[in-house]
Amino acid sequence: MSQFPHDQFAKNLLESLLSPLGRVQKSQAISSEARFADIYFTPNSQVVVTSDLGLLGQCATGSVVFEPFRNPVSTLEIRSCMSKLYDLHSDLIRQAEKKGEKIADAELPMLWILTPTLSAEKLAGFGAINKLKGWDSGVYLLAPLLKVGIIVIHQLPKTPETLWLRLMGRGRVQTDAIAEVAELPADSPYREDTLEQFSNLRAELEAKKDLESEEQELIMQLSPIYLEQIRAAEQRGEQRGEQRGEQRGEQRGVTIILRLLARRLRVEELPTQLQEQIRSLPLVKIEELAEILLDFQEMPDLLAWLARNQPQS
Repeated sequence: MSQFPHDQFAKNLLESLLSPLGRVQKSQAISSEARFADIYFTPNSQVVVTSDLGLLGQCATGSVVFEPFRNPVSTLEIRSCMSKLYDLHSDLIRQAEKKGEKIADAELPMLWILTPTLSAEKLAGFGAINKLKGWDSGVYLLAPLLKVGIIVIHQLPKTPETLWLRLMGRGRVQTDAIAEVAELPADSPYREDTLEQFSNLRAELEAKKDLESEEQELIMQLSPIYLEQIRAAEQRGEQRGEQRGEQRGEQRGVTIILRLLARRLRVEELPTQLQEQIRSLPLVKIEELAEILLDFQEMPDLLAWLARNQPQS
């Protein structure tokens, strides 16, 4: 499946978004063999589903299994997901029979496969149907009794209803969705938790070796979000009078910016003098640097910016 940081991010994001609505189990074990469903969600009947999650909430009106893929899902992976779903169905039926109960087919979970792209040939091969009443474009359903749907994320319309699923796309689709979340009002539901998930993803990618160019761009885009999290922590620290923690937050933020600059300018490490010059900048200038560093192409771009923004002695 997908590479670990992105796979873990998708699981964590789905867990964060769906937890208020019911029970979320990551890596749900399937007893027939050592296999796991990525996300198994069962709604809480006491919670009223609102429109805040848009298409994601529409998919989670009943028990569901989500299987997110970072790369386009293959034919074998789709079959494997379906096999796990039906093994899970068998487990649930057996558990109900042990209690002397019966479980209706409508109560058995549905499978949603989330993939950035998927060819028309493969969709047709599975008999997937698009342009269904009540569903966005990009949502495909297999025959009703199969209880399987496929969401091709890059085909989803760019609307608020699809935002939370577009966050699990790739490239421009994902970066646009990240920007949309960052622009939401501070009190918007799910905004803070989602930004925290992206900060965690940035940290995971930062520690990863052999980054793809797309991942490097993603790290750079996430740096302002990371700084926003630092600022929020600082404000909380100020309210509690924790000056020492505030200083550690600032220092860590500058260290991240230095690493991002080195990667952007294709050097192993910035010269010591440049590092000291950047560390001496006031926080507001460091925040500006985090936002503009994506525009730098060569070392002279950084030097010119520093010359314009160096504090006056």
